[in-house]
Amino acid sequence: MEIQKICEAITTKTLEKSNLNQLIEENTLTPHTQRNSSTMDESFNNDQPDRQHQTTTTIIIPPSSSIPTFSGSIMENPRQFLIRVKEYAETINHWNDQHLLKGISQFLRNTALEWYCQLGISNRRPQTWTEFKVIFLNQFNSPIRRAHQEQQWKSCKQEENETINEFIVRFRALWQEQKPNETESDLIRHLMCKMRNNLLTMIGISRCESLDEIILEAQKIEEILYQRNKQRQRTDYDDVVHNDTPTTTMYKNENHYE
Repeated sequence: MEIQKICEAITTKTLEKSNLNQLIEENTLTPHTQRNSSTMDESFNNDQPDRQHQTTTTIIIPPSSSIPTFSGSIMENPRQFLIRVKEYAETINHWNDQHLLKGISQFLRNTALEWYCQLGISNRRPQTWTEFKVIFLNQFNSPIRRAHQEQQWKSCKQEENETINEFIVRFRALWQEQKPNETESDLIRHLMCKMRNNLLTMIGISRCESLDEIILEAQKIEEILYQRNKQRQRTDYDDVVHNDTPTTTMYKNENHYE
């Protein structure tokens, strides 16, 4: 009897413990918790397509040194400034001409900024970008500077170690300044007079109808001349080494007999 009572007591305690564990599990997984878990899963799943379709936008902030500015000094090129500031405004700020006209003051410094402020005080500010360019050039393209540019244009020649690519950039900038109303055919005519003679004599001008063709032909000739010069230097070096060898051998032999 005592053994039977002990067994019944153990069974009862086991059942109570089992019921207690079940109750704990039920309290842990309440409907509220289940709903939250389900909501979190649904939210995660719903976020997945959005994350897949998200795109990364890179914002490029140029250094302050790359911003074109104009102070109004004689040494500055006002026409070149107008070209650069328009390119900068379109590329970096995505401005059209009207936005550029409204924001041009942030690119002006010193005398140029003072001049622009005076236009506002006197109610003479231009209404279009074209009008601004006209009065800007009239103000800052001084006779002294024009005379200096004209002298540079007259003396402009391709230098001995200057490639055609380097020269055309320098040459075109002066041409645009001095001959703003000319066409590409006029540019080609000037280029033929200012190009190095060794390039000019080897270019088949009759076969070149455009500026790009002339530049391409000049690049090929530059490569040929470079290879010739390289071969000549190698030959000269070999000759020097060859001519020095007997003298060196004789000197060694004389030392041997001594």
